[in-house]
Amino acid sequence: MSHRINITRYFQSKGLLFFLLLFPLFVQCEKNSDTPLPEKEKITSDLTGIDVKEGMTLVGIVTDSETGSPWEGVVVSDGYTSAITDANGIYQMKKSSDARHVFCSLPADCEVLIKNNLPDFYAPIYAHYDIFRHDFKLKKMPGGAEKFFTLICVADPQVKTGADYTRCEKETMPDIKAEKIKHGTCYGITLGDIVFDTPDMMFSMKNLFPNSGVKFFHVIGNHDHYQETTKDLDAIKNYETCFGPTNYSFNRGNAHIIAMDNVIYTGKQTYSGGFTEDQIKWLKSDLQYVPKDKLVIVCVHIPIRNQSSISRCNDLYAAISPYNEAHIMSGHTHYNQNMLIESNGVYEHVHGAACGAWWTSTINSDGTPNGYGVYKIKDNKIEDWYYKPTKYNSDFQIRMYPLYSFKDNSGYIIANVWNADESWKVELFEDGIKTGDMQRYTDYEKCAYQLYKSLGKAEPSKPDEATGWFRRPDHLYRLPSRSNTSYVEIKATDRFGNVYTQNHFTTSVEEVRNYQ
Repeated sequence: MSHRINITRYFQSKGLLFFLLLFPLFVQCEKNSDTPLPEKEKITSDLTGIDVKEGMTLVGIVTDSETGSPWEGVVVSDGYTSAITDANGIYQMKKSSDARHVFCSLPADCEVLIKNNLPDFYAPIYAHYDIFRHDFKLKKMPGGAEKFFTLICVADPQVKTGADYTRCEKETMPDIKAEKIKHGTCYGITLGDIVFDTPDMMFSMKNLFPNSGVKFFHVIGNHDHYQETTKDLDAIKNYETCFGPTNYSFNRGNAHIIAMDNVIYTGKQTYSGGFTEDQIKWLKSDLQYVPKDKLVIVCVHIPIRNQSSISRCNDLYAAISPYNEAHIMSGHTHYNQNMLIESNGVYEHVHGAACGAWWTSTINSDGTPNGYGVYKIKDNKIEDWYYKPTKYNSDFQIRMYPLYSFKDNSGYIIANVWNADESWKVELFEDGIKTGDMQRYTDYEKCAYQLYKSLGKAEPSKPDEATGWFRRPDHLYRLPSRSNTSYVEIKATDRFGNVYTQNHFTTSVEEVRNYQ
């Protein structure tokens, strides 16, 4: 008793400070003791109505929101593996330890409902549950699956400042809204780089896209990754919190649309393009439920284009090429390009950026106007597509340059036909008479080159190199003119028989620096 009294008096005399200094030592001793810590309690969701099979850790029931009846044949996934609902609407799978979301691949005859300004098809997974349950309630479309719809693909809005956001708000969104009116049923998907290393702007952008009047899905880009970590799974957390899963799929009409993160992130501004083994496994698990007569569209950020630098691109091609039509939608480059990968029949569309060259003007580095892609889908085919220039009519598909313009001494009439591919026919008419078929070639786009030189941007040191500001596109055409005084018109015919014409010469960078 006397010993305790002495200790008490000692602390009283020396004050509380001494005790606080010693307290961490007591705590450390407790941590280093041999006494085992209690095991974390297992928590299980309410599993009423589900006979959980052994080893299954992610379960739920999919039902019709109006009738309450079970919805059979719905594919559900955690982004690593997939399962399909049985006759009772029940799905079961063993979830990945890295999974953060569970989502259903929305059936074609299901409405795309909106929640918090995003399509409502996913939910977060709470990792502390031993067996986690999430039920989905889907709404049937009154007329069944759509036979026709339009898909709008928007690459690289890439807003960094309030001024960028304002331009996207005042230019891009109203343009999409007006375009939608012409098509009726429309869905949209962004192709990454929604923001420009500014995670604090993600929620503003998420809430901006509904202003277009189109239901938008989203894809992650390299600039949507959090730049202050070296781990890919950590770098996507901000994006996931705002936009949801990074690998998912959904169905519209007779098309199966897949969104994938093909940015393999390793550090600040350090990444490569491609897919992980886990992603390819997920893709195969998703496609096992998709009949081969479907149209398949894969939406990514970084172009694939049969490049050896894209890891596991051949695995992607092998998975999607057996389908009726297979298309890849990508962005990232800030120029426009269309190409058929002849070895496997997959067609890739590389989209010019909505922000052009980072909101500095009205064009991309290849002269393609700020804009987005528009795809008319009928049954299991894309029956028509075009590039929609922001704030221009959809028939504006050609920019034409006169002889000897922009310090050019070649004597050619030159056309930039930004959405062309090898199947397009481009003809030159002078005074109403056809001069000939214009020849496709690769070089700098005249106006873009002069514009970005005037902004002080450095061009590549070697002819075969490119930078973000200077590109040599493959969609330029030229033909010598018979006279520098003739009335000139260019006619371009696309693979669907659509004819676009141009009789206006662009002679100054001021025509593209700002909207006239």
